[in-house]
Amino acid sequence: MSAQPEKIMTDAGIGRKPKRSGIRQAVTQVPISFRKNYGLLKNPELWRMIPLFLACRRSAKGAGKLRHRIFVGTHHKAMTTYFKAVLKLLAFGLGEKFEDISQQVPKPNTQVFLSIHSQTPLSEIGPYKGIHIMRDPRDMIVSSYHYHLWTNERWAHVPDENGQTYQEKLLAADKTEGLFMAIRHFIFFSRETLENWDLDDPDILEVSYDALMGDQRDALYAEMFAFLGLSGKAHELSVRLMRLFEAGKRSRISDTKTNERAHIRSGRSGQWKNELEPQHIAYIEQELGHILDKFGYDRSSAQG
Repeated sequence: MSAQPEKIMTDAGIGRKPKRSGIRQAVTQVPISFRKNYGLLKNPELWRMIPLFLACRRSAKGAGKLRHRIFVGTHHKAMTTYFKAVLKLLAFGLGEKFEDISQQVPKPNTQVFLSIHSQTPLSEIGPYKGIHIMRDPRDMIVSSYHYHLWTNERWAHVPDENGQTYQEKLLAADKTEGLFMAIRHFIFFSRETLENWDLDDPDILEVSYDALMGDQRDALYAEMFAFLGLSGKAHELSVRLMRLFEAGKRSRISDTKTNERAHIRSGRSGQWKNELEPQHIAYIEQELGHILDKFGYDRSSAQG
């Protein structure tokens, strides 16, 4: 009998998250929210949408609740913040409750939710229609490495058994080792989820990050929300929200090189080719090659 492969562990502390007061939470999160949504309040499209919100809410009162739950499943550094903003306002327009959740089941009265790691037990939630957003794991790894160097998210500040946090380790490491840490973290938290993901679920539409960043994204927006079962003014609202929250319209930050601490870095695909070293690529293909194949991403040997 062949030996089982050694389980790869994250370098992050996985104990109790540090407590933060409401004031401290606001101090850390408000600047980030401002940076992410700068310019949104000055966008006239937001104000032009107010009559549409009101019309949708009036329509929702007459039509009753959604007949099935609708959700978007994302992964870390695969448009989670974007879809949280869209779905939160969409739920408001539909007169429904919104939740962003990780591994738990949404509350009974929640009809619109964001599954932030695509780990929601779908067999336990009843009828649903969902969208799954997938990005090249190598780009997710590179993006998360840069983000975790400065993030205020509490998990990155949980000390391990030696009293050192994940962020402290990243800051102390050179880029080569830091990227290996990011790879191990991705494997620990995401590999099993992606291995078990059902690409044949008829109630889930698979959507690539690349397509959402492409020139044909408007048509894709329409397809996505029609798949979720929205029509009429609700469908119009969803598409306009997608346009409203596109990354380029939300942030002052347009170039990663000018601000390494930006939450919204350049969204272009294939960044991993310029940032990962051959040893990183070899390790990823060893541990995640079957994931790349499953979701249709070429391995490094095919990049030319």
